Amino acid sequence: MSLADVIERVEGNEKTLVVFNPPAGSTLVSDLGDYFATQNVTVTGRQTASGEPEGVVVLRLDDEVLAAVPTEQLEELIDGGALRHPGVGIDDTPYHEILTHLKETTFTSYSKARMIEISHEIEDRALRVDAGRLYTGFQYASKLDDQHDRYRRLGTTGVDIHTFTAPDGTPIEIDGITHHSVDNTEIERSWFVVFDGGGDNVYKTALLATERAPNQFYGFWSDDPGIVDRIGTYLEDAYLKARP
Repeated sequence: MSLADVIERVEGNEKTLVVFNPPAGSTLVSDLGDYFATQNVTVTGRQTASGEPEGVVVLRLDDEVLAAVPTEQLEELIDGGALRHPGVGIDDTPYHEILTHLKETTFTSYSKARMIEISHEIEDRALRVDAGRLYTGFQYASKLDDQHDRYRRLGTTGVDIHTFTAPDGTPIEIDGITHHSVDNTEIERSWFVVFDGGGDNVYKTALLATERAPNQFYGFWSDDPGIVDRIGTYLEDAYLKARP
């Protein structure tokens, strides 16, 4: 297993959102396509011979139905913009039935600015919880050094912080963190911020991406505890245990 394998596994779980029998002239299918453009889901419309069901949107993973909700609920979601909140872990309780299956598997091409934004959200969550373990990888030591003040502050908390970078001649001297200098392609190409929630699944969250073009990162962020644990376990087995 590798970090790339985790990304491929998430990518392979693409879901299908089917709008059944939308009325003539409806833009719901295209509107949902735009709204969920950064999610790992394909949106399609389907007309049946009987015209039934009507006013229903169904979310599927292969042949499994994950959720079925009224079209009105999705229209309200688009109007309200809950998923467009820039942070993570937002309150989307009214739409939980469908969003719980979508926000956990975001998969898209991120700009560097968006990566920094999400990284800070996860770091701030760890700062608030003040417990647990945080794994971060910013490719090169110089990039981590650019975050020196932020990580010096994190190092004063109760969080067990492990940072990973490929060496580039920049010394890492930040009190309160354990730094791992790893000279390999995986660390050099990967950007990740993984927080184990301090033992509470509610607070687990992770960002994982690889750089496939200059400053363009392809990956996901997720609050799914299983995905977060999978990344953390891999990092521990591959780098902490292997390189004491």
